[in-house]
Amino acid sequence: MTSEIRRLGVADAAAFRAIRLEGLERCPCAFRHGLDEEIDLPLDAFAARLEDEVVFGAFGDGALAGVAGFRRPPYARKAHKGELWGVYVRPTRRNDGVGTALIEAVIAHARGEVEQLHAAVVLEALPARRLYQRLGFVPYGIEPGGLKVGGRRFDQELLARLF
Repeated sequence: MTSEIRRLGVADAAAFRAIRLEGLERCPCAFRHGLDEEIDLPLDAFAARLEDEVVFGAFGDGALAGVAGFRRPPYARKAHKGELWGVYVRPTRRNDGVGTALIEAVIAHARGEVEQLHAAVVLEALPARRLYQRLGFVPYGIEPGGLKVGGRRFDQELLARLF
């Protein structure tokens, strides 16, 4: 199934909110924030995020099937680096290229903005780790206990893609 990949805008806030909350609930180890931190946020907060940051969405059959974000740190000395964040693909669309297309869209955008793109993924997320490496991300370290979910610590692999 083909997908249209495009940058999300304020008009997509409701769809972005729905998929973001779904991702936080289904895959809590894939995100820095927890569902409890975002579930009560008003729609305006999600619209503001789409105004302030770059978020790409994959659409198929008119529905938002996946998302991936890009951000730059607000510090001048770190402005040469970007971060890939919030990658989530609905289970029904996994393994059909949606994740690849979304991350490629972020890479293409980042290439014109920064010198390197960073990502972090829990060690247990083998499909995600393989995807990032296939797309040119190189592991440069492990952060022990980098994420703590439900009282359990998860080690994270730190990755970078240089341009």
